[in-house]
Amino acid sequence: MGLTHWRELSDRGQDLVLCLDFPGGRAVAGFPDLAAGVTADASFLHLADPGTGAVDERAERWVAEVSATGRPVRAVLGFCAGAALATCVADAVAESGPPPPVLLFDAVATTAGSLSHQFTSTLETSADHLTEAELDDARALADGLVEAHPDDPPRIAAALVERYDALMGEVAARLSLNDFFRRQLTGGFTAYLDYLLLAAQGRFHTRFGEPVFVSSREHEPPVDGVERRDVDVEHSDLLRAAEVHDLVAGLLMGERTW
Repeated sequence: MGLTHWRELSDRGQDLVLCLDFPGGRAVAGFPDLAAGVTADASFLHLADPGTGAVDERAERWVAEVSATGRPVRAVLGFCAGAALATCVADAVAESGPPPPVLLFDAVATTAGSLSHQFTSTLETSADHLTEAELDDARALADGLVEAHPDDPPRIAAALVERYDALMGEVAARLSLNDFFRRQLTGGFTAYLDYLLLAAQGRFHTRFGEPVFVSSREHEPPVDGVERRDVDVEHSDLLRAAEVHDLVAGLLMGERTW
């Protein structure tokens, strides 16, 4: 298809299903699992190049590329932080065509606290190569940033990237690895925080209607009073669950109208 901002997950029909999630790898089931399990005449595209900037401007750019194909958008799906981007994409689609149904899977809001959590969780993967003092100082930094700047996620992200880069420099030195290793790790972490900052600008409603929230076991949507479907599986299995595949297939085949 020659797309820049999207990558193709499946090619089963003319209509498109747009999937919003971080384009990097996941330890849990993701949209590739969903696309492989849904038997419907539609092709799934996954966001590949989020970029940075204002979220609605980015969404318009992503959708303009899709619109240039001349193929209609049948539905828009979002996962985790990507749920707040999916609604923006759906609004952009509705500017020039029929409003698509929107499904949001285990939607979460991006906050100062969630940025801090991602930082400390990511550091845990390198814990064997960091001292307890370094880890404690990093956790204290993250907590302090959230307390001091709860409404300034970009400032928090910049400080977390700076500390992460310094720590990865220590890891590289201890493992006798060259600077390319540090740059790769820091680049990946920076890309993820940039994605989360973009999602932090998003929303959990659309201008033309309300999305449906699909939640795994014990997950609660980030907003109240929403249309929801609960699936009795763990978060890690949500997008590979047969019940979810059937739900999406039914939506795409017109058996469900929400």
